Amino acid sequence: MQRVFALLTLVAAFILAPIALNADTMTGQFVVHGTVQNVGTTLEFDPATLLTGVGTQTGTFATILTDNLGFAGGPASIPYNPYPPDSATFFLGPLTIALDSLNETTVGSTLNFAGVTTLSAVGFTNTLANLSFSAPASGPGSFTATFAVPAAPAIPEPSSLALFGSGALGLAGFAARKFRNARA
Repeated sequence: MQRVFALLTLVAAFILAPIALNADTMTGQFVVHGTVQNVGTTLEFDPATLLTGVGTQTGTFATILTDNLGFAGGPASIPYNPYPPDSATFFLGPLTIALDSLNETTVGSTLNFAGVTTLSAVGFTNTLANLSFSAPASGPGSFTATFAVPAAPAIPEPSSLALFGSGALGLAGFAARKFRNARA
């Protein structure tokens, strides 16, 4: 019986330890604006104009990013239609933005883009965010890109841990009974 409880405790520790050690997930949204030019199926950004918006950071981005934070590196050109997945990574201050996907739809003389990014920063777990922005179909123009982390459903943590614990105790009792019956 003690072996069963020791085994269950060890399994629970292996399952719960990574959860307890993970850093926080990023929340909220932020905006980046600047100028871009569409050249065929490539967007050419002017790195000198890429800045975070004033007062646009919400959630944890309010602590990671500042107003008018400039572009810190990455490709100035992004091919699209099709976008080669995971081919562009940008740096915005302490934030790393890996562009996982980018899809374009044309509406009149405007190109609308939507995609998914993986955001990373020290002290936070890698977090997926939705990206959306519009650009002119031809010539240079300004753009405003919004990066938004989808709201995670609220999980009542104490309740889920209590449920997990009661299930583990139930399994331990069941296993102990089976072990006792097998010995008899």
